[in-house]
Amino acid sequence: MNILTEDFLLEVYYILTYVTFREFRARHHPSLVQVDAVVYLVDAYDKERFAESKKELDALLSDESLTTVPFLILGNKIDIPYAASEEELRYHLGLTNFTTGKGNVNLSDSNVRPMEVFMCSIVKKMGYGDGFKWLSQYIK
Repeated sequence: MNILTEDFLLEVYYILTYVTFREFRARHHPSLVQVDAVVYLVDAYDKERFAESKKELDALLSDESLTTVPFLILGNKIDIPYAASEEELRYHLGLTNFTTGKGNVNLSDSNVRPMEVFMCSIVKKMGYGDGFKWLSQYIK
């Protein structure tokens, strides 16, 4: 799926949790040579799957082809009562003290991968816009 805004074209691939990024690339897009960003969507309500989600995120973060790629982690379904808070999600994904900060953070002179967590509700159309705005500053 492609999403066109006035600033950029976003080509979106939905990778199911039972397929790794490497498997997805090999099977469906072997010519995919450049990844400009990763948006990782987590169900903030399904706390029982946080360990599985952490394992998948860790695999992406350790993939050599993605070492400099910015990561936007979206905690979805915050409109549902008892969904995880941002702090809880960070903890379970092992991201406490590992994200780079919201807003305009200049990382151009560092060797740090941009990575941040934003909470959202896709259904209520809230929160993810801030995440994509944050992400856009790191896409060249």
